[in-house]
Amino acid sequence: MKIFQTNHLPGRTVQTSDGSEYLWFSGTDYLGMGHDESFRSYMQEGIDAYGLHFGASRNNSLRLDIYEEAELHLANWIGSPTSLLISSGMWAGQLVMKCIENIVRFTSSTSSVQYHYAPKAHPAIWGNNLKISGDHWIDWAYQAIDEIIHSPKNTAHVICTDAIGSPMVEAFDFSVFANLPSGRNICIVVDASHTLGVHKTLGKDIYQLVKELGKANVIMVSSLNKALGIPGGAIACERSTYDLLRNAPWFAGASPPAPGYIYALSKLLETNRFANAHTVLSANIDYFNQKLTAQDLFVCVPGYPVFCSRNPLLFDHLLAEQIMASCFSYPSANDTPVTRIAISAIHQKEDLDRLAEVCNNFKSSFP
Repeated sequence: MKIFQTNHLPGRTVQTSDGSEYLWFSGTDYLGMGHDESFRSYMQEGIDAYGLHFGASRNNSLRLDIYEEAELHLANWIGSPTSLLISSGMWAGQLVMKCIENIVRFTSSTSSVQYHYAPKAHPAIWGNNLKISGDHWIDWAYQAIDEIIHSPKNTAHVICTDAIGSPMVEAFDFSVFANLPSGRNICIVVDASHTLGVHKTLGKDIYQLVKELGKANVIMVSSLNKALGIPGGAIACERSTYDLLRNAPWFAGASPPAPGYIYALSKLLETNRFANAHTVLSANIDYFNQKLTAQDLFVCVPGYPVFCSRNPLLFDHLLAEQIMASCFSYPSANDTPVTRIAISAIHQKEDLDRLAEVCNNFKSSFP
């Protein structure tokens, strides 16, 4: 795998350290927040108001209001009762998994806890009794439901899954969880790092979609450092779960995200900046799909900005045409590399025209 270095933040284009320039169709800055002027302005306001960092536990006797203010805005936007801001998406998931047995035992009397890990569940939501299913997602889901139905009623169940497949994109049909038995102690932990602010199912974010099934306590964890551009993580959950996590030693002992960024997050949510950027992103996705005739070259999900291929020749073909995607093993060094093209809100029509042209020509040359 060839490695490229750069001294510049990628935008529509990227300039490598050897002076080469490419159209940039990679990364996870789906909404273009890395170059958003509103974001830049709010960041400066946040730094002026709060300095560069908050060197204290959030459970200190002195607390900054901006964290709770932003959590309220974020919860309203997600559609959850509460949200909790964490230093990273990875730690958001691990905090939940460290506390999960206390969470499920808090909700009802439980003699044991059984875990159900979805295929390729992200390491952020790995916990006790880790056994990752090798089945297709839908087959795993039906098997988990069957195991839950036939388990003792005093067994609590923790279902751990990503909201969408990554790095090879794959849509998951969460409506299957409507088949879970009612009145059981079930918690569904969903990692929405690659969908938050980017993709909705039936017009709803993943938290609302799963919660409305009415069969489980839902905890959504997410990185904010992808589409939203905030170096931090978040947990969306019920108030009782929030209180338990907020009082856990793993939260109290961890540093919070920088308050300047949290101020910017609050303002971006208040002004609907993320929603406006998503409208532009959706238009770009639709435009690219209209121009792309080589539809079978990619694995993709309707309305989602990522296009994936396992064709080993595609990445180098794009590079030869001055287009840089990504192609590396993830999350393990032993995983098969996936060529991954990501469209963002800052791409222009001429960028998308060029990408579609190169992809269409590749398909013609390598059918």
